[in-house]
Amino acid sequence: MRRPSLLLTCFLALITANVFTVYAAEVKIGVIDTQEILTRSAKIIKIRADFTREIEAKRQELLKRQSAAQAIETEINTKGSTMTAQALREKAETLRKELRDLTRMREEIEAEMQAKDTELGRKFLTAIRDTAREYLKKEKLSIIVEKGSIVASDEAIDVTDQIIKLYDSKQ
Repeated sequence: MRRPSLLLTCFLALITANVFTVYAAEVKIGVIDTQEILTRSAKIIKIRADFTREIEAKRQELLKRQSAAQAIETEINTKGSTMTAQALREKAETLRKELRDLTRMREEIEAEMQAKDTELGRKFLTAIRDTAREYLKKEKLSIIVEKGSIVASDEAIDVTDQIIKLYDSKQ
């Protein structure tokens, strides 16, 4: 009697194990280095260069205005003693307005550039995330994670170069 119950128990255990066995799908993981994408992507480099040129153009405009203000100040310092009181007051008022405008212009340019830089960063990260999602679906990966959040990984799962190529190929 002992023998059949042992066999029955083993048989039931095997059946139960087979019923509850979950066949796990193959998990494919990709790793990206976002900072590397931001520094190596040709598309991002071009956009950043355009942004830098825009900043430089605004700085040049600001420098021209500063030079004009310095010229007025120099004129007041060199010719002030020979000017009439009315002309001197007018020049001093012009200089005061120019300096006030310069300060406001500098603050506006800095605020505008900061806002634009923040917006560009947000757009880049969104585009990288969207490109990574597209790559994930195309290559049937289970997950793509940021390299900075991983302690260690095999270089074989690094898909940064593929993401850069895919991102740069988009219009």
